[in-house]
Amino acid sequence: MKQKPVKIGTLKNDANLEISLPLSVGTLQWGTTPIDHGVINSQRGCISETEAFDITREFFKAGVTLFDTAEGYGGGTSEKRLGRCASQLQKSEGKGGESKAEGDPVKLILMTKFLPVPWRYSHSCFESALRSSNHRMGVKCCAIYLIHTPIHWRPIDYWVESAAICRKKGLLKALGLSNCNADQVRKAVIAGKKVHYSLLDYNSTALHEMEKTCRELGVTIIAYSPLGQGLLTDKLTHDSFQTNKPAKMFRLSWSDIQPLRSCLRRIADSHDTTMAQVALNWCASHDTVVLVGCRSLRQAQDTLGAVGWDLTEEEVQELDSLALGR
Repeated sequence: MKQKPVKIGTLKNDANLEISLPLSVGTLQWGTTPIDHGVINSQRGCISETEAFDITREFFKAGVTLFDTAEGYGGGTSEKRLGRCASQLQKSEGKGGESKAEGDPVKLILMTKFLPVPWRYSHSCFESALRSSNHRMGVKCCAIYLIHTPIHWRPIDYWVESAAICRKKGLLKALGLSNCNADQVRKAVIAGKKVHYSLLDYNSTALHEMEKTCRELGVTIIAYSPLGQGLLTDKLTHDSFQTNKPAKMFRLSWSDIQPLRSCLRRIADSHDTTMAQVALNWCASHDTVVLVGCRSLRQAQDTLGAVGWDLTEEEVQELDSLALGR
């Protein structure tokens, strides 16, 4: 995964958002509520303010500027914390900060999400939610605003209209979708599409159809859960596999993932790196922006070990052939 400019948008979208590295940071585990403490973080507790800032600064210094959150992460507390970290970074690094990779002033791109619950039914509901998210993040205009999931009785088109209204008011730069299919992507003029994209479901027919549609429309794919919450890492054990959520969701058995894991291990050894770093590199090789959740400085440093080198074409093809499908 090497430095390369990635434009987040389409020919129909003039948001003019660009990142220098196809990597982004997820903050699902940055909430501060009791639920975050005992459920989201699996009894490990909420991360500290200092840890959150150190993670932000570590990624920023390496050239990573895209950070993902949502109003539903910790009831908005993740948005607040990310906003505080961004503000603190601006002050500590100087106005706009300075990216170690580029040497030019760079601002963080904060991306959050609108949850279309049934009782939100109007354009004003969309605008109110967006204004609240902007306030929590400490910004006047949201860089990228995603529709979190297509669960509403109103069609996607309606919320696209809501976004257009808000964009004219200067409340957002670009609209994106999350957890939507190919047909829903075609109906929306969007900048980015956040989707479950990894070696665990790459050979899924639905994923291939969605990916093809995004490529045709010039929509940037933001790949979340690229490691399957540990399924594609060195740390996985037979015991931890039994409680792994993606394993249950995909109905995987221990033997199902062994050929893929063996290949990841062999490639990792040849590059003197980790299985996780190979899996992240593989996602980037498919022209996605890789979204990685992070709750510690050590995890941030491990993730950045995927930067600065690329898999060979043969390695990518071998992993493609061993990837699973839903």
